[in-house]
Amino acid sequence: MLELGIELIVPMQLQRKTRGIILLGNRAGNRGFNNSDIEYIYSVGNLAIISLENNRLFLEALEKQKMEEDLLIARDIQRNLLPSTLPEYEKYDIAALNVSSKQVGGDYYDVIPINDEKFYIAIADVAGKGVPASLMMANIQAFLQVICRQNMKIEDATAMINDLVTANSSEGRFITFFWGFINTKTDILTYVNAGHNPPYLLRGDKIIKLTQGGMIFGVMKTFVPYIFEDVKLQKDDVLILYTDGVSEALNLQFEEYSELRLERIGKSLMHKSANEILNGIKEDVQIFTQGNLQSDDITMIVLKVR
Repeated sequence: MLELGIELIVPMQLQRKTRGIILLGNRAGNRGFNNSDIEYIYSVGNLAIISLENNRLFLEALEKQKMEEDLLIARDIQRNLLPSTLPEYEKYDIAALNVSSKQVGGDYYDVIPINDEKFYIAIADVAGKGVPASLMMANIQAFLQVICRQNMKIEDATAMINDLVTANSSEGRFITFFWGFINTKTDILTYVNAGHNPPYLLRGDKIIKLTQGGMIFGVMKTFVPYIFEDVKLQKDDVLILYTDGVSEALNLQFEEYSELRLERIGKSLMHKSANEILNGIKEDVQIFTQGNLQSDDITMIVLKVR
């Protein structure tokens, strides 16, 4: 340091940790630095570090406040897009829930009546958190409300929604999506699954997974047609639609709730009403994850054929 003309090195400390140093060259008049000089420089240096640290903490607080405001906006968007009530049908008992995590995600569900003979059910999970995910969820809701009333084939309508999502989403954002409509006269469910967790159709001692469909939304424009499937519903059938916030809920040992456990609890509750099945699954997830924070939204629809 002497070769560089440095005569004095003074540490800049905060909470006994050195956060910087002050380098001083030869003093004018070739006078050295006495103890009072060094103490003064040390004090000024520490005040400078404290000022910089306070500025950093202030900027962090502003950023945190902005993030919290964004989360409140996202929660409002999500809450306003989900149905406040569900339609009632003589032959179908329907219940649904959405339990938001602290980090608001983009879970979406809907039950959309078209006429006395037809209604849609839909569930989606938007990748990501916060306002961007909620805005994509808003797009899905808007697309659905329009397209499901156009009397299009469901596979063509699914392709159109994917193309709209792809055109209106940034790279790396995608949506898993399941939807279908039920003809209330024939009891036929016609559905398409776009990369979503396969819903369960519980029938007696059987579990049928609804897997037919195609790729998730938002990756690229549709180049392979989506496939639909017709399923004839029977009395006492139970249909469970869910997002991965259910099956991937973690306990304190970082073990997942799992699809297998969901299947088992669903089977054990299928003699109950749709609302009782829904609450039974919710309570079982809470028991499993007890003590661990919820990291993702939990969204489910349960439909039981009377």
